[in-house]
Formats: sequence, C-alpha cells, structure tokens
Amino acid sequence: MMDEKTLKILFVEDLPTDVMLAERKLRADGLVFESRRVDNEAALKDALSSFRPDIVISDYAMPSFDGMSALNVVKEADPFMPFIVLTGSMNEEVAVACMKAGASDYVIKEHLSRLSFSLNESLERMRLLSQSAIQEKRLWQSEQRYRAIFENSAAIMLIIDPQDTSIVEANDAAIDYYGWPKEELLGKPMADINTLKPEILRQQMRRAMAREKNIFQFKHRHADGAVSDVENRASPIAIGEKIFLFSIIQDISLQLEAQRQRDGLSAKLSHYLATSPTVTYAFRLADGDIRMEWISENIATILGYSAEEALEPGWWFKNLAAEDRSVALRGIAELATADRFAQEYRFIKKDRTTAWLRDEMRLVRAGPGGGTASAGNDEIVGTLTDITEKKRSEAEIRLTSTALEAAGDAIVITDRDGMIEWANQAFQSLTGYSIAEALGKNPRALIKSGSQDPRVYRQLWDTIISWKSWQGELTNKRKSGELYIEEMTITPVKNADGKIEHFIAIKRDISEKKRVFALLELSLREKEALLREVHHRVKNNMQIITSLLNLSSEDIKDREACRIVEELHRRIETMSIVHDQFYRAGDLSRIDFSLYLRQLADSLVKETDSEKSAAQLRYRLEPVFLTLEAAIPAGLIVSELVSNALKFPDPPSDSPLSITLALKRDIDGNVALEVRDNGQGYPEGFIASAAPSLGMRLILILASQLKGTVSFSNDRGAVAALHFKLES
Repeated sequence: MMDEKTLKILFVEDLPTDVMLAERKLRADGLVFESRRVDNEAALKDALSSFRPDIVISDYAMPSFDGMSALNVVKEADPFMPFIVLTGSMNEEVAVACMKAGASDYVIKEHLSRLSFSLNESLERMRLLSQSAIQEKRLWQSEQRYRAIFENSAAIMLIIDPQDTSIVEANDAAIDYYGWPKEELLGKPMADINTLKPEILRQQMRRAMAREKNIFQFKHRHADGAVSDVENRASPIAIGEKIFLFSIIQDISLQLEAQRQRDGLSAKLSHYLATSPTVTYAFRLADGDIRMEWISENIATILGYSAEEALEPGWWFKNLAAEDRSVALRGIAELATADRFAQEYRFIKKDRTTAWLRDEMRLVRAGPGGGTASAGNDEIVGTLTDITEKKRSEAEIRLTSTALEAAGDAIVITDRDGMIEWANQAFQSLTGYSIAEALGKNPRALIKSGSQDPRVYRQLWDTIISWKSWQGELTNKRKSGELYIEEMTITPVKNADGKIEHFIAIKRDISEKKRVFALLELSLREKEALLREVHHRVKNNMQIITSLLNLSSEDIKDREACRIVEELHRRIETMSIVHDQFYRAGDLSRIDFSLYLRQLADSLVKETDSEKSAAQLRYRLEPVFLTLEAAIPAGLIVSELVSNALKFPDPPSDSPLSITLALKRDIDGNVALEVRDNGQGYPEGFIASAAPSLGMRLILILASQLKGTVSFSNDRGAVAALHFKLES
C-alpha cells in the first residue's frame, strides 16, 4: 500500500464502464488513489509526462490501440513503471509475451478481485527494482570517476549498446581475452562473440535491461575460433541520457591469472625497488643556494639530462615540480636535526614529462666540530630513485583493493588447506561472521548446514585439487542459524612452480531467486489448469445452449423461426467444437485446425437429413496451428460454406454431392483455406457484399476480423477461398 501520498493510476481503456468497475473494486479494497483514463498513444504519452502515474493498467485489445503498444510506450518512457494488463480474455501465449516484454502482471476482467493484489505486488516490485537501479547507477558512476578500475581490472568488462548489440567499450582484459585488437573489438556485434542465435541473444539482453535477470551462462568465441564457457553478470547503466548494458565476464583462466598477479605483486615491487638503477649525487649548501658538486652519469638514462647540465647552478630547484618545491626544501631542513632523511617528490625530466623520485639523503659533516646542514663545508650525498612505476602500481593496488572490497559478491581467499586468509565485506554480510572471526578458519566450520551429502564435499575437493574450477550450489547456514542457498565458484591458484597455493571462492546468495523460480513454476501450472478448465466449461455451456435451442424449436410452428433457431444451433456448435479441441490439446495456445475441420464437417453432414447426409467429404488438409482468436472466425466461415453446400445441393445427375475441404500454408506464411462442391455454383454476376443472406454477411465480417480476404468463383461447382495471415 502507498501511505506517503495518494496513488496515481493511469488506465489505458476505451470503455469508461470498465474503468469504473475497476476503480470501484480498488476502492472497495481500501485503496486511496487518483486516476486518469486514456485510449490512444498520443494521450498516453501526454499523461505519462503530465499526470506522472505510479502505475499503468491497460486493456489488451482496443479499437485504435492495443496493450502491447501501450506497454512499449510506457517502458520506453520509464523501464521500471509497473504495467498491468487488464483484459477480457487472453491466451497463455499472449500473456507470456506480455510478461517477457516487461508487463508486471495480467488480470482477467472477470477476476477483478485479483487487481488490488496484483497492483500492490507490482508497486512493491517496482520499488525494489528502483532501489536496485539507483544503487547500480551509483556504482557505475563511481566506476566512471575511477576509469582506471575499468581499464586495468583483471575482470573482463564490456559496455554494450542494447539497440544494435554492438560493443561500445571494452577494457584491456577483454581485449586480451578475446584476442581482437581494440579497434576491431569496438563496434563488433555481440552475435559475433556469443554463440546464441541473434533473436535469442536480443531476448536475453532485453531481460537484462528490464532487470528480470542479471546472471547468464553463455559460450563466447575468441579471435582464434576457440569457444569458452563464461558467466555474464549484466545490468543496465546510465551514461548521460542513454542506457547501456554493463557486462562483467568471468572465466576460469582469468581468475587464475588475476590471483597470480595479486600474490606476486608485493614481491614484484620489492624486486623492482632493489634492482632499479639510481642516480647518485653530492651537493653543498652555500649562502642559501644548493650547489651540485657531483652526479652519476646514469642520470642521462634516468632523467634525460647530461651530468654537465645537472651541475649547472639552480638545476635541481628549477626542475622540481612547482607543487612539490616547498616539501622538498623542508626535507633538506630536516637534516639539521637528523643525519638521514628520505622524501618523495615529482621532478621534471628533460623531455618535460614528470617522474616521481625517492630522494634518500645523508648529511656528511665536515669535521669533529659538527655544525648544521647549512654549514658551508658540510656535504649532502644521496640517491635519486625513479619510483614512477611504484607509484602507479600502488595506485592500481589501491583501486583493485577498493574494487574487491566494493564487490557485491562475497570473495574469499584461502590457503591450500582451505583456511581463510582474506575475505571482503560482502562475505560478512552474507554469512554474519566478521572478518576477524573468519580468518584462519575453514569455511565449512563456519557455515556448513549438514544439508549436503558428504559426497558433494568430496567431489568439490577432488575437483579443485586437480587444478579445475568447481561451480555449484550449496545450502549453508549463517551465524544466526538461518539457512540459505549459495551459488559458488572455487578456483585454484598455482605458484610459479605449478603448485596450488591458494583457492579463490566467489559466492552469492540465490535463496530468493530459487524461491521466486519455484513460485513461478507453480503459478504457470495453476494457470494452465485454469485455462483448460475455462475451455471445458465454455464448451459445456455452449452445449447447454444448443440443448435449450433444440427444446425450444420443438414448440416453434413457424418454419422460418425454426430455420433461424437451427442456424443458431449450428453456429454455437461450431464454436463449441473449437473449445473442445483446445480443452483436449496438449498446447493450450493453439490447435491443429486440420483436425478441427474434419470434426466440424463430419458433424455438419450428420446433422442434415438422410438424403443430404449422403454427401461425400474429401479432405486435402495439412497441419496448420491456429490460436483461439483465429480458429473461431475461421471455423464459423467454414461452417457457413459447408452448410450452404448441404442446403442447396444440385450435383450432376446420378452423382452424389461432393464437398472438398483444403487447408495449407503458403511460402509467405499465409493460411489458404478452400471449400468447394460439385453443385450448381454461384449465380452469374454474384457479388458477396450484395448478397441478402445473413450467412454471407457473416462470412465477410469474419474474414475482415481475420484481416484476410475471401473470394467466390465457379469451377465445376462452387469454390470459396479464404486467405489470411497466420499470426506468430
């Protein structure tokens, strides 16, 4: 329920009465709200900006607009706007299509009691999604501020344009991983890398953009043609005014390489500092000036200056970075109280680039009398070490450490015996154990629930000690005793000798995802059973109506009235057979129309009098599957045509009445349906739209409803051909 402010509901509906019924039900359920109704695209767009609704409730089928179009308009304006389809009827396939396109839920108008529940659930889901989106946007903005995190991360990162699936940015790890040069990788469609079919790939991207799912399992191609299994963690991010898809790709080899780099980083820095060349110098302070007296020749290699240039008056002070001059001079002053001092500052090299130097100074006093560093006979000697790479590496370590600490997934590093050596804050949030409590302990001793078969742990251990990555799900226990389902990847890390030294575990809580999936499965089964029952009841109700018509016709004396009742009986029976076919079908969204035509034609022949029932039925039917919306009007058209052939038989002498039904799909995906007989055919100059019979008017109306065409001709009898597009 919305307590802080009055709820704003925007109805997309062409019938004001339906809106009144929905509003009455919502108010009866205790909702306080303000509403507005629109029935076309322009009004909808205007209301989204002026009315600023909290939720949109839309009919699916309207004369000048439709629910799917409304859904697209709303999602384009606000991807997180809750959208409920409120419709008089909807088959399962359309419902699923709406949900995949971003609808929060759908409610049948006959079940308005569900509307309040669906509305509250949709608003709550929107609130959670909005919070998640805000958090992810802040994280992404942080990534933009620290561009080096993206460029230097060992994780594979891609930024993808969801409109054409092209890669608009890739970090160095992605370039190294896939093997294409950056200029070739940028702009490349993901269909060249992802092995999924393009339409399925786009569908998965839409799910990621709608935040329906953010973790995917794919197979990706490399430039050399190799294919690797990857896990793609994808979420939408805003850059400027455009929404992109940010993907983090995980691969076992990259995890191993990243860990090796991290383990050896300290040793690498220490080795670098111990072996890097240094510049040695000596200078004196005289009358407040620094006079360089000697400097080693390798200054040309380190800083670009010759030794002669460095000995010129004022050289050192003149080339100090301006922002560090006061700091460097204070360091020299420190020698007045200490014989040794070290400091770091920036220095301008001869090529005018800036280098970080570590200056280690020692005061060499002139004699036993001592004095201070300002004494003219005292000498200062020292070394200049280029630590630019060290500074850059330290910055990378800080950025990498910050990224690992900020990661949403729990990350744990253990020794080869499984004892925890490091964990990030997400591990503490996941398990309830502080980092101090976890260090030095085996994760199983902390979070093992006892729910797993011991063989699971044996298989896990056998996998990782054989230098393979293990992926799976475990039911673990938090410090509070609460059970949760954890998705985990464990990767072994080898040292330079090829021996396992560490294991890296990446964990995430998937308890809620599991629960939601189970509920969705149950809901789908319940809806399928309900839909099947609806078809069964509709068929039964139609049979009751036909029985009542039969009883009523016995009391009708007027022949024309009896004929009208019989026509009504036939048409209702035609629709009843459709619902019976759907009730018995394995797929509740479509039926094999060829089977329906056989049942319908046989039924019509059996209901005629004995003389006419001698008609011969011939079939040239191919399997064509139609939805309920197409099957009913198409079936009624066939019923009218076959009924006309049975009512006015006039075959050649000594020949029985023959009726042929043909059904097929052409190469353009159109349905071609033909009914022909060997009777006298249509009158010369026959125009269907001018025919006075109700049956012919119905045929034209129903063909228009199918967005198709029907034609009438003579070919040794009457031929009626119906063509319409088969909806996907």
